[in-house]
Amino acid sequence: MGQSCTKGEKPSWGKHYRKNVMFLCNHNSCRSQMADGWLRHLRGEVSIGVASAGIVGGTAVKDGAITVMSEAGVDISKFTSDAMSDFKPEDFDVVISCCGCGDKLDGDRAAWKERPVFEDWNLDDPPAIDPGDLSAYRRVRDEAKARVLELMAKVGQEPTWGPQYEHNVMFLCNHNSCRSQMADGWLRQLRGNRSVGVASAGIVGGTAVKEGAIKVMGEVGVDISAFQSDAMADFKPESFDVVISCCGCGSKLDGDKEAWKQRATFQDWNLDDPPAIDPGDLSAYRRVRDEAKAKVQELLGSFEH
Repeated sequence: MGQSCTKGEKPSWGKHYRKNVMFLCNHNSCRSQMADGWLRHLRGEVSIGVASAGIVGGTAVKDGAITVMSEAGVDISKFTSDAMSDFKPEDFDVVISCCGCGDKLDGDRAAWKERPVFEDWNLDDPPAIDPGDLSAYRRVRDEAKARVLELMAKVGQEPTWGPQYEHNVMFLCNHNSCRSQMADGWLRQLRGNRSVGVASAGIVGGTAVKEGAIKVMGEVGVDISAFQSDAMADFKPESFDVVISCCGCGSKLDGDKEAWKQRATFQDWNLDDPPAIDPGDLSAYRRVRDEAKAKVQELLGSFEH
């Protein structure tokens, strides 16, 4: 749905929001409309703008979607069905493909996949599978709500790094799945009022945060369960004055990656890889967790000198 709104109603997206989300599907008739409705309903005072559009083009909002969203207290009956071509990708920080149609975002549409956050949720298509009792609509409605809540938890928070911080630290490892995630979590937990931003990423690429890392960090009161696994390619080295290789993988930072080693501070901590060596009792995860904490405390202390 686009910017159309009744007199006196605040536009649903735009520069007055800290973050803006675009929900896409083929025709902006069902899944993207439900996601759009959920985010508007759930965002409260969180500064997140939202719009939705069809990659192929807009048609009309499905009656089934309107009915089941109304059952949950969300009115999308006045939403319009809009075309993606009516929007500009640079106006959105987050782009969600609701229908598994990210592969259609190629050629002159590729910029939509190059926003800071792009996800392909691949929700089922209720009009195609519903047996006539709206059960498929209700299931996808509820799945969309859960995904929107997860998204809000990620993008509704204050940024963990950026120019508002005096220092910015990037923790790297191969896949941003364990060591760099634990270090990231520790720095967020321990920095207190220090003006130190933090991010983490995988040199090879992001995969997923290891369950063992989530569990042992939770044991010490650090929740990294909502952390996402990102690729180093999604960041710029000049945004960080401190770069830490957690895995002894500094040798991989060559060629066009060399700039990451040329920041004001570069360290290679060479922490052991828990998933590779843990005997099954999480003891390796706990040891590396504690080693990462000590390293992060040393790093924070260096900023005070």
